[in-house]
This record gives sequence, structure tokens and C-alpha cells, in this order.
Amino acid sequence: MGTTDEQPAVPTPEQLAFVEDFALVLERMGLVRMTGRATGWLLVSDPPEQTFGQIADALQASKGSISSALKTLVTMRWVDKTSKPGDRKDYYSIRPGILPELTRQQSGMYTDLTAMTSRGLALFDDPNGDQAARVRDMHEFFVWMGKELPALIDRWYAEHRA
Repeated sequence: MGTTDEQPAVPTPEQLAFVEDFALVLERMGLVRMTGRATGWLLVSDPPEQTFGQIADALQASKGSISSALKTLVTMRWVDKTSKPGDRKDYYSIRPGILPELTRQQSGMYTDLTAMTSRGLALFDDPNGDQAARVRDMHEFFVWMGKELPALIDRWYAEHRA
């Protein structure tokens, strides 16, 4: 767990509380808790770029759990993995602007969900009848989200890049 030639990160109790709370929120969203802890730490760490060892030290976690969490975060593109000339260590940091970017990419899933619920509606003799209400409610929501989400992201960029 420890590091040898780098400054260990010593989180404050407040930072650790944030990290744990953040991890619990992401766990409720389906992620492994350590993935949430690593994300939470990278959000509040100083410096913002942390080595594997610094993350493990700060979170007092095993190398295996940190490795798995960082691999997940890099694959999900939430975290950048970089290196520096003359330094053999990798550095991890939260990708700037990642949430709007990921949300825009994921908005395409509403096209698939709309198509799927259209197939579900076709199973009913009367797609506007009571029996089809559950599928119709989902279908209408997915159509609405597919239309509104890209506009919402565009508005975010317009308001935050001005």
C-alpha cells in the first residue's frame, strides 16, 4: 500500500467524509464502492494529479482494489492516465468537462430505448389502450428525453463557456 519516493497524500477528515459519501452515491448508481472512493479522492486531492501510490495511501486501500477502480475509471473515461517525461509513474486525474461529454454520448441510448419500446407497443392490439399504458409511458418518456437531453447539454455549454 505504501509509497517510497513520493509525497504521501494525507486526507483531512472532511475530505475522507466527502470521499465516502461520494462513494456511497456512486454505489447506489451501480458502481463498486472503491471506484466511487477513487473518484471522490481525485475530485478533492491536492495536487489534482495523483499517482497510484498516493491514491492507495490516501484511501488506505489494497493495490488490487485501487488497480481495479482506476482501470474502471480510465475505461469509463472519467479519469485520464498520463505520464511525465523522465518519470516512470502514471498519474491519474479527473477529466475536465467529463460529465457533459458523457451525458451527450449517452443520450444516444434514448434512440435505442425508443426503438425498443416501439416494439413493445406493437405487441398490443391497441397501443393507446389501458393494457399498453406501462410501455407507452416509458416510450413517451424516452422520446422526450431523446429530444430534450441534447438541447439541455447545448444549453449547459452555452452558459458555462460564455
